[in-house]
Amino acid sequence: MPLLLLFLTALPLSAQDPVFSQFYAAPLRLNPALAGIGAAPRLTVNYRTQHTSYPSAFVTMAASYEQPVAKTPSSFGVRFMSDRQLEGAYRNTEAALVYSYDVQFTPTLHARLGLAAGILNTSLDFSRLTFGDILDPVTGSAEGTSREILEAASNTSADFGAGVVVYGGSHYGGVSFEHINRPDENLFELNNQLYSGRPQRLTLTAGSQIDLKSISTRKRPAYVTPNILYVGQAKLRQLTLGSYFGYGPLAIGGWYRHAFENADGFITAVSFRQDILRVGFSYDAVVSDLRNVPGGLGATFEVSVMIDFADSDRLKKNRFRRRYSECFRMFQ
Repeated sequence: MPLLLLFLTALPLSAQDPVFSQFYAAPLRLNPALAGIGAAPRLTVNYRTQHTSYPSAFVTMAASYEQPVAKTPSSFGVRFMSDRQLEGAYRNTEAALVYSYDVQFTPTLHARLGLAAGILNTSLDFSRLTFGDILDPVTGSAEGTSREILEAASNTSADFGAGVVVYGGSHYGGVSFEHINRPDENLFELNNQLYSGRPQRLTLTAGSQIDLKSISTRKRPAYVTPNILYVGQAKLRQLTLGSYFGYGPLAIGGWYRHAFENADGFITAVSFRQDILRVGFSYDAVVSDLRNVPGGLGATFEVSVMIDFADSDRLKKNRFRRRYSECFRMFQ
């Protein structure tokens, strides 16, 4: 573990949220208003590993469950995320309950309102750190046992978020705010005036679905979904532009991600759907100067698994009832 970790004990810690490349496969993390957009319960699991050539790289796991309430405009959900850094020494864990409500303005125009309330836990395990008093000054190798006596540090705070999605016909657009109350994640604060909590995160997303009627069939629908995603949190800003093409059970996508200060990466993705199961895989190709670091960054990829009971043969007919909209197909 780099000696830089020693400075963590003297500085306020302020993390930023991971952003999934397969954002459409983690809808409750994107916007709480997207909870229950289908016609039946749905379970989603996401796994992301970033820059695998480095042992201290980021590993993120997330899961969510959502369910619309029959014959009402309400939906409920629960979401969980664990983000590990520095070989697991530094960890952020989030868990929240999510509620969404669908408001119908006209037969084709709707707005979904979403709220999220939960907890945010930040922890640091000192047993995984290497302290300077055990390093050989000549070889740099770690030997013996440190004289530092430190316990694991942990902090848990309430965390709140909200969002809205407006949709009609084949178009949708939404905005969400996470960490509205700026939850305290600080572990070693020396001066409370220097720390204001986890930075709020702003997420903007929009897209459309274009049905390719010339090649579509009832069993093999064909469509293209151009979409845009903007995320801003503290000094982090990134814009993702791309499109998703689906034909029957198979879908492929490509996106370009720009970090405003520099080009960031290209994302390629593929997913396969069979009955209620959908499995997706994506790969991030770095195009910034980070690709030139000695030894390379290693792969950055994601795997997503979604079980959507609305895709069962018995429930497919419910897609055209209540508030289901085809513009959300890429999220399902």
